[in-house]
Amino acid sequence: MADKDASFDFIVVGAGPAGCILASRIATSLPHSTVLLIEAGGKNEDPEHQTYGERHWTFVTAPGYNWGYTTTPQPNLQRREINYSRGKGLGGSTSINFCVYTRGPKADYDEWALNAGDDAWSWKHALERFKRLETFGSSAKEYQEFIDVTSSTHGFDGPLNIGLPHVWDEEFGEYLRAVSKTHPLNLDHNSGDPLGMAVCQVSAREGHRTTASDSLLANSPSNLTIMTESAVERIVLDRDSLKATGVEIVGKTFYSKKEVILTAGALDSPKLLLLSGIGPKDELAKHGIDTILDLPGVGKNLEDHLWVELVTVQKPNSPHRTSYINSPASLEEARIQYAKEKSGQLAGYYLPQMISYLKNNRLIHSEEFQVLDDETKKFFLAETRPHYELISHIPTFSVQAPEKYHAIAVAFMSRQASGEVTLRSADPKEPPLIDPKFLAHPFDRRVAIESVREALEFLDTPSVAEHRDRISSGPLDRSDEEILKYIQATGISMWHMCGTIKMGKLGAPDTCVDSDGRVAGVQGLRVADMSIAPWMISAHTQAVAYLIGDTIADKIIAEYADH
Repeated sequence: MADKDASFDFIVVGAGPAGCILASRIATSLPHSTVLLIEAGGKNEDPEHQTYGERHWTFVTAPGYNWGYTTTPQPNLQRREINYSRGKGLGGSTSINFCVYTRGPKADYDEWALNAGDDAWSWKHALERFKRLETFGSSAKEYQEFIDVTSSTHGFDGPLNIGLPHVWDEEFGEYLRAVSKTHPLNLDHNSGDPLGMAVCQVSAREGHRTTASDSLLANSPSNLTIMTESAVERIVLDRDSLKATGVEIVGKTFYSKKEVILTAGALDSPKLLLLSGIGPKDELAKHGIDTILDLPGVGKNLEDHLWVELVTVQKPNSPHRTSYINSPASLEEARIQYAKEKSGQLAGYYLPQMISYLKNNRLIHSEEFQVLDDETKKFFLAETRPHYELISHIPTFSVQAPEKYHAIAVAFMSRQASGEVTLRSADPKEPPLIDPKFLAHPFDRRVAIESVREALEFLDTPSVAEHRDRISSGPLDRSDEEILKYIQATGISMWHMCGTIKMGKLGAPDTCVDSDGRVAGVQGLRVADMSIAPWMISAHTQAVAYLIGDTIADKIIAEYADH
């Protein structure tokens, strides 16, 4: 624990994937500098909550691991308040996510580099960092038919354990062989071209989830100080020089000699800027906060992925995954059985899933697409950019034993509407107001409708449909109206929030940080988490969060190496 009013060269706020890699790399590469990593939550050390087989409910069962945020009522989702879980404690959301590890398409990164005016964000450079970050683990020999992982696209001596579930499922192999007869198979969805159906790569090794804290902080150098249970309330700013000089934590001030770097995520990093007087002046005035810097883009441009599940009840004796563990008693029973025999219900959740990134040509011919501007159309049509995601073999609460089920998730890409994060009050203890504005744009609704329609057609593939007794969760029919009603009634967030402190070229109206993560108009203050992503990468976000932290770390190390 740091002393009251202590000073450090660098203060990093938030110990999620970006914060952990950033703090670790600065401390290691600049050994004469002192680094303070501050985390609002706890240490998250309980091994019971690090089991890969329990990944789908850790966000509920692990006390203190989740901020437990919800959105404002969403007009296009029947005014429902949507669960907006965010990881709390060392490791951030890597401690509660579902361990899906996807990088996204080459096109997204090359466009990012063009938008920011900095080639460091291009796919060429992102790929080298991704390789440096990971140790891709070996897997059961049965996977070899379905994967092709090489050193040209993957790393084998990095800090993050990435790979494939260590338990093979022959029924899953039969499933992939069957669907690959009618749908293209992708042998490595993290190669820069994710299109096609693939075995999902995961952030886990031999039954244990890979967390940012375990991977990056376990053997931290002596010049790195880690504080937990310490919620930063404000950034300390010198009004005359517009320089960040430290942070406040309930009666304590910690000073930075060089920089304060926010890595608290796409919801809490903008909240901290706003509480500190940096943001839209009208928003600050509503809460009696003095405006130190009027930066209109702070808290705007919130993007996220919406998804729905489609579930079929299977015929007796058909291939299936185990029924969902839906009570504390059955979970404990499954833990005991797995620990004793490496079998039972929990073992079923170590098994692989199929992840698919797909284009939908119906969208290109839709009225909603035709009225988009040319730049947006070009972005949407990029060669490697998918229009939606499909994941097979997800768990569901909607079917109970003894019935068997097959459930898939359908997630919608390339959204046009953007939401916002604002303050509830000037009290740092209050959660932010979060409005993702799901389905607020006509094209977002069209993408959702056509993605679900095509996913239903996938379920009609003879090799998949032959095992089906009935569709138990899905639209009443395949009309636009019924599909949209189903999405509005059941759609939820994938918790892929980003964009609320947007990176861009300085001077653009919505730019908040430059390509080095520096907050526009403020000295000694950077942001290095998913909030600076200029748009929603067509992927799950943990790999991107690591990449952002690693890229900004490279820039900081290069800047201060000779100091």
